[in-house]
Amino acid sequence: MTTILHAMLGKGLGGLEQVFLDYQPILEAWAARQGGRCVGVVRKGGKVAAAQADRVPPLTVMPALTDWDPMTLGAARKLVKAYQPALILSHGQRPARVFDKAAPANVVRAVCLHKPSFDVTPGAHYVCVGRHLAALAIERGAPADHVWFVPNAVKPPNAEARPFTREGQPTKIVAAGRLHPKKGFDVLIHAVGKLRAWDYDVICEIAGEGDERGVLEGLIQELDLAACVSLKGWTNDVAGFLATGDLFAFPSHQEGFPLTLLEAMAVGLPVVASEIDGPLEIVTDGTDGRLVPDDDPDRLAEALAELMSDRGAARRLGAAARRLVLTEYSPAELARRLDAALDGMTSRA
Repeated sequence: MTTILHAMLGKGLGGLEQVFLDYQPILEAWAARQGGRCVGVVRKGGKVAAAQADRVPPLTVMPALTDWDPMTLGAARKLVKAYQPALILSHGQRPARVFDKAAPANVVRAVCLHKPSFDVTPGAHYVCVGRHLAALAIERGAPADHVWFVPNAVKPPNAEARPFTREGQPTKIVAAGRLHPKKGFDVLIHAVGKLRAWDYDVICEIAGEGDERGVLEGLIQELDLAACVSLKGWTNDVAGFLATGDLFAFPSHQEGFPLTLLEAMAVGLPVVASEIDGPLEIVTDGTDGRLVPDDDPDRLAEALAELMSDRGAARRLGAAARRLVLTEYSPAELARRLDAALDGMTSRA
């Protein structure tokens, strides 16, 4: 019997948490084919635990105070003793460090890497959502045969964008994500200011919440953009929100393999994204989107203006983006790639 502990100890409901939820049924199905099971482990009091309270089979909760405190380590040791897993797959550094201390040496350990801040532990496997993360893991000392590239995926959306079909309405630029400095929403707000100064009739809506809300609200007021830029808060229907737009802007400074970008492409929006690791692996400039230098509101504004000026080309980019994501980054492709990684990890045990 192959039992998997699948651990994610994040507080919120962001990209890392969504990837954990995407993995869980795939891991359950894979373990069942081996005559075993997969036990999903989440943070006690976290948003995933609350949102998945009625899930069948249920997720297991544990405290997640630090990487070393007795309560957290004790809970991890109890789980290992109760389930005797053959494989522990962790999302992020906290569960990886905690279960490294709790698990015996014969347990296969794997870490799903979502960002470039991570440790490399002897013997561990690394499931990397981006090729740049896989290269970084090898550069930091992980053996190449312990590194697995499994890009993120999105479900077929419940909505489809119809860019530039609302006659007489301003062009709507949409964006979504946690309101955090690394997401670059200040760059987007400055770009909208430039578009308005160039007499483009645009509005911009940003969905998301976070600690930078006050800073962004201050910038909107400072640039006198309150009439055209709004922070919409978070939404449970990201695809539905994105599909209301004409263009999608993704001005982030750091990413793994961004789900929000995939979601915007899946609804058929023309996208303009920062030319950074992550988006560079997804978007081919001029084929299924546009790439612009990071932290450059002028170039972002220029790319958005070019798409507004050639709406036919913009629609073609959006259609190509949708085809790409629904083909290459589908749940079926995620399952195929993750299954192959699991087969490889366990065969090397």
